[in-house]
Amino acid sequence: MSSDIIRARFEEWTKGLDPLAARISVFEHVRDIPYSFPASRDPQEVLRNGCGSCSGKHYLLGELFRLLGLKARHMICTHRFNESPIGFEEAMQEMLRKNEIVDLHDYLQIDVDGAWVDVDATWQKELREFGFPVNEEWDGTSPMALSVVAENHEVAGGDPEKMKDELLSKLTPRQRMLRKEFLTSLAAWVKELTAEAGRESGLA
Repeated sequence: MSSDIIRARFEEWTKGLDPLAARISVFEHVRDIPYSFPASRDPQEVLRNGCGSCSGKHYLLGELFRLLGLKARHMICTHRFNESPIGFEEAMQEMLRKNEIVDLHDYLQIDVDGAWVDVDATWQKELREFGFPVNEEWDGTSPMALSVVAENHEVAGGDPEKMKDELLSKLTPRQRMLRKEFLTSLAAWVKELTAEAGRESGLA
């Protein structure tokens, strides 16, 4: 059952909208919650803190979609940041030149007319100008591009958080260390870029 804060945001973000427009609205609001790592995966904490990782943002979005009566399922895929199209800053590029950095990424699928459609709300819209694969202008029915170059997609049935932790535990200690270091640097860089975009917007 959704908490009071989730219900309140749901009502705020969908008030007066038809079902399709409401679907788009909740996606856009969650997408534009700033990315952060480390961060709570709890949807309520994502709203309270105003930031979240890919896991927390998609756990929240899944709850909002279900409040709209949509069938939603959580997905997990493996990816390597070495294959990302993002032009990371120099220190991160150096990490990638020296190491293969493996990660597990969360996203959603929703049932649209009997077909499962990919939904990825990882990157907020301000990051588009910095080359991040932001999903903009969604029509509410079409599959989205994922924010990573994915492989080994799996449906996270049951408890998606537990499944992700189990998959992470299969990485070597060095892989987990490198992943944590890279994601921490990524989140700090994203914060800087978001602040820069805000300053430029204020000057416009």
